[in-house]
Amino acid sequence: MRAKVIKSLLVLLFFCSLSYAAVPDVTYQEDTNLITIKGELTPNGYGYNLSANKILRLVTLNWPPYIDESMCNFGWVYQLTVTILVKNDYGVLIEFYPWARAIREAELGKADILFPEYFIADFELSDNVVNTTRNQLLALSEAIPGGDLSLITLKDSNIKYNGSIQSIRDLVIGIIRSYKNTIELDQRIASNEIASIVVNNEFQLANLLINKRADLIVADLNSLLGNIKKSHLPEQQKQIINSSLVALEPSLDYKFLHYSVSRQKPNWQKVLNSINEEITKMSDSGMLEMFIKQKKSECHNKKTTL
Repeated sequence: MRAKVIKSLLVLLFFCSLSYAAVPDVTYQEDTNLITIKGELTPNGYGYNLSANKILRLVTLNWPPYIDESMCNFGWVYQLTVTILVKNDYGVLIEFYPWARAIREAELGKADILFPEYFIADFELSDNVVNTTRNQLLALSEAIPGGDLSLITLKDSNIKYNGSIQSIRDLVIGIIRSYKNTIELDQRIASNEIASIVVNNEFQLANLLINKRADLIVADLNSLLGNIKKSHLPEQQKQIINSSLVALEPSLDYKFLHYSVSRQKPNWQKVLNSINEEITKMSDSGMLEMFIKQKKSECHNKKTTL
């Protein structure tokens, strides 16, 4: 009965329509000055510093709690991204797409930057360009903080997991299309050593568990819960779903985030160097940690706009 209730709630969650907030301003500290960059709505997304000589097109996805159009200020990754590029005198156009579409835009050189991205191994092939690795098409930036990637299941599943992929080799695992998990897990799935079901988003992942089509799903639990949190469902119903999911320990990996710069664009090395230098400078000075903490605290007591 509980599973049926959760299933019905997830169906409602998937189809509920969201009305997004106004374009957020981006504010950051420059020496002793507080700089605010006004955002503006563009035909396909959001723009900043559009009078700049060089305007970059960025593609991303809704992925709470890192970045999402329904979140306060669109999330700390959004705020950090605009800050890094505007500080280096770039104009910024940000567009949200399903992840596979966002990857395609960057790998084919239609967008300058794809973000936020997990580490890409050298052997990983592109789904968009034949006989070409993703790293031949994209260049990864220095890392910024991310989160744990975990195996998630229902609390009453009684799965025996000891931290080894071998211990869950006979189970069916749900994964998201075009997401990169861990090298070992992705290789075992690709070689059919582990059975998998591929879906398009976190909602469908959760449905795999509720419908018992998969024994486990691979996700960042904070992101999974973030998608539930932003829904129109009453708090009590959200709690039913939240309390049914558990991340197995230990996690598969801690996944840092990166910017992927398209190698197809002129002057891509200059763009990558600008991003890397800013990340390094902010990290070494402690400003990156402070920036993330501040952006989270700004929204801590605000209700998510839907």
